[in-house]
Amino acid sequence: MRCIPAITLSLASLVLLTSAAAARADIFHLRSGGTVNGQLLEIADEQYKIRTVVGIVHLPITSVERIEEAESPFAEYERRAREAADTPEEQTALAAWCEKQDLQAERRRHLRYAIELDPDYAPARQALGYERVDDTWVDSRHLRDRQHKTSSERGKRADHKAEKLAEATRRQWYLHIRAVKQTFLDSSRTDRMEEGRARIRRINDPLAIEPLTDLLGHGTIKDRELLVEMLSGFDEDAATMNLTILALLDSSNTIRRRVVVELVRRNDPRVETQFWKALHSDNNLILARAAYALGQLNSKAVVPDLIDLLRAQEMRWVEIPVRLYFQVMTNEFRINVRPRGNHSVSMPPTTINGKPIIGAWYWELANVWRYRHVTVYRTEVLEALRCITGQDFGFEREEWLNWYRDHIPSEGLQAESDRCDSFGDE
Repeated sequence: MRCIPAITLSLASLVLLTSAAAARADIFHLRSGGTVNGQLLEIADEQYKIRTVVGIVHLPITSVERIEEAESPFAEYERRAREAADTPEEQTALAAWCEKQDLQAERRRHLRYAIELDPDYAPARQALGYERVDDTWVDSRHLRDRQHKTSSERGKRADHKAEKLAEATRRQWYLHIRAVKQTFLDSSRTDRMEEGRARIRRINDPLAIEPLTDLLGHGTIKDRELLVEMLSGFDEDAATMNLTILALLDSSNTIRRRVVVELVRRNDPRVETQFWKALHSDNNLILARAAYALGQLNSKAVVPDLIDLLRAQEMRWVEIPVRLYFQVMTNEFRINVRPRGNHSVSMPPTTINGKPIIGAWYWELANVWRYRHVTVYRTEVLEALRCITGQDFGFEREEWLNWYRDHIPSEGLQAESDRCDSFGDE
């Protein structure tokens, strides 16, 4: 074995290297410390063009420190290829040797040649990834792709068909419920209203949840009470979600209370999470209703949040009642206006020194409005705290916090249920 300094190569030796490339390979030692093993194909543009087992590589001549002659897998491959007989067995064996040498392109070439010699030769077919389907060899990759595509398309078609069917069913329920509402529930006759409720109560298809909510949720209080009854009969998530929405948005305190009772029965932790989010709403009405619901749910985890929300400073328009002041003033000045028998009637004066003190100018005088900081005391939050903890420190936030720090880690919270039924905004 000999070493050839790369920097001393002459043109003649380079030509010799190129012509002899098919017979041997070289190890190119790089100045950076690495090596590249391959067959020198060409020298051009001050670069070595090298065939390696991973493909063609170009190396700048200046990056190579020396070139070492070595046994070439390509040279041995060419020898083996010349010696291999034109039979599927020997071509497949040569392909197996190529695989060990990482000559993947050559491996595939000989496997294809093997099945050209014998299209039914199983070892070569299987090495190329074919699978037998009945009497036919099928490329398993294409088969899997086709099967996946067919399955996916079939699934998509089935899903689309199911969605269309569900939507059509919802539409039919919408038309049915609307007809019942218009014909029976909206009637002024009690018997027809009862007939309408009976027809609605016979519905047990979960696909009717959305139409029921849409049509009854905007109706009279009787309609909404019927809606709560219907939603309570469904265990599906759609029913739970709409009940949660009703607990926050329905204008009737009675309906909201019924909804919360049902939500407590369901014991769904997602409901508590939604009320916790609503607790941090900028809308005081939503906040108050969320606090009520959390109190009924005995949600111990939200106690710190409730304590923090007991009071708030907000900017609000405040009315200064000017007229009321003048009404009080006139009550202080009373005169006898006319006798009735032995009695006189005392009335507030309408004039002083002949000038009216209650005239058009008085009624035109509007109350004054001022935009001021006010302290908001959230009664619903306080009642939720009472319900969950069984304690009552009013709106004193520090006392609540002190109690919470002293009792929660060791004792936990025990709600007093008899204190949980006495609040809820109207």
